[in-house]
Amino acid sequence: MIVLSALSLILWLILVPFCMGLLICRILPPSRQTVGITFLVGYLLSFAVFEVISIPCMISIQYGAFSTCCTIFAVVSILIAVAGLVVNVLHTIKELKSVAYGNIQESFLDGAKEVALIIFPGELRAGAEDMMNPRRDIAGMKKSFSKEDLLYWFLFIGLVVFQLFMAVTRASFDGDDAYYVTESLLAQQQDVMNTVLPYTGTSTSLDIRHALAVFTMWIAFIAKMSGIHATIMSHTIIPVVLISLTYVIYLEIGRILLHRRQEFLPIFMIIMALIQMFGNVSIYTTETFFLTRTWQGKSMTGNFVMPMIIWLMLWIAEDEIGKLSQKRATPWILLALTTMSSGIFSSMGAILGTALLCLISLALLIYTRHWKLIFKTFLVCIPSGVYVLLYLFLRI
Repeated sequence: MIVLSALSLILWLILVPFCMGLLICRILPPSRQTVGITFLVGYLLSFAVFEVISIPCMISIQYGAFSTCCTIFAVVSILIAVAGLVVNVLHTIKELKSVAYGNIQESFLDGAKEVALIIFPGELRAGAEDMMNPRRDIAGMKKSFSKEDLLYWFLFIGLVVFQLFMAVTRASFDGDDAYYVTESLLAQQQDVMNTVLPYTGTSTSLDIRHALAVFTMWIAFIAKMSGIHATIMSHTIIPVVLISLTYVIYLEIGRILLHRRQEFLPIFMIIMALIQMFGNVSIYTTETFFLTRTWQGKSMTGNFVMPMIIWLMLWIAEDEIGKLSQKRATPWILLALTTMSSGIFSSMGAILGTALLCLISLALLIYTRHWKLIFKTFLVCIPSGVYVLLYLFLRI
């Protein structure tokens, strides 16, 4: 039973999101086709798909809503994952055919690097480049890490491992767990979606204030598919995944902010890790939520959605300020997925995320005078607008 649960976790928390990310990762610039970004994109797509499936099931199905939601979401996720895997395999075969067979056979190590470059180009290009310029793709100019850099990276990894260890072994209890974690447990055990009052266990009408934030249902889905109690899933397993994903976002933010000084990237990451560890100056800081209430939607809004928007807008700013002849649509596509996913965590997430996006877009518009930014920003805000309209409609 334990083995099956572990295999299910590997499937639904690693393999499926990763393969879903492969479907979109190929349209990213080569310098950003990394394993970390593939996971980020995969989880964004997974959250967005779950929101589109779960909310109609919750609203329209009276009995067995959660089981129906799980079945549909599992099938759709598997289909998207298989499609991403097939696309990646076909692309890899095509690229391998274009490489001289003799060159790959000259050295097993060189051959392995060549294959890795084809499968994930960014892994060999988005490292510590001496003259890295995020405004364009680069095929070379890779600078090896010095021993000092490696020491900093090991220190950062040690800090993250320590945080994950504490999050798993010293899981903190919070009063909101009486509602949010119980909602996940009720979905897992009673096959309901926000129609049982967590405080009393009695039937109730759909609680619109919390219902559209279906992150609790997503946790319940993972718990149901793995056979693990929803409380254990929330307090022990989910933090490991979400904390790791958040640091991937900070890593990508650092790549852009540091620009040509990539040797300072591990120091930047160490500072971010220390800020998270010692940011518990009150119960309301994002750092407190990040490590002690990771599984709650409000925590994900501040620690996942907001940094994600900042990273993507930095990426867009690099493209706009760099005056590229052919600007990429990929960051805007990821922004649309982010705005779709923001509502899954918190109803306020859809509003606050959109407000942050519009504010940064306004600042960028004033600086660049590129008026097409208004139209693009409007398009990526449509999912949030639909979410808010649905919320208002159900509140009436």
